[in-house]
Amino acid sequence: MTTVAVHPVPDTSLFLPDLKLKRKESVLHEMACVAQKAGAVRDAELLHETLLRRERWCPSAVGKGVAVPNARSLAVTEPRLVIARARRGLEWGASDRVAVQLVLLVLSTSEMSVDSHLERVMRAIAITRTQRNRLKLLEAEDARIVTALLREAAL
Repeated sequence: MTTVAVHPVPDTSLFLPDLKLKRKESVLHEMACVAQKAGAVRDAELLHETLLRRERWCPSAVGKGVAVPNARSLAVTEPRLVIARARRGLEWGASDRVAVQLVLLVLSTSEMSVDSHLERVMRAIAITRTQRNRLKLLEAEDARIVTALLREAAL
């Protein structure tokens, strides 16, 4: 079993406070590019294609205005979480038909075990379960506040 250290403090450069894009595919591409610029991804295009394939197979909208796309990929160099907000909401194919306002992209390296990756995905989903946390993420004025919330949740 391989152990991979995860950064205890989320990277504030991986917070997109106000997405202007309207299509899920464009949002995933922007998030992959931001992760590449931050050094967490070696190939944004490969990651984007991986995310699109996964979305076709199983949409990542979890309901209540939240989507948690994820990838365990060779394109990822460091496990990270990329958070984006779309105040107007995005069509994401949620079963509850609520437009997605929060997108939490969970990235794991290919060396990370499937169980560890899925645990990180579950923690990302868990933080958005309560309306209180969703509102905090939506209303956060800056990445510092988002980081504090994620630190509380041990992401």
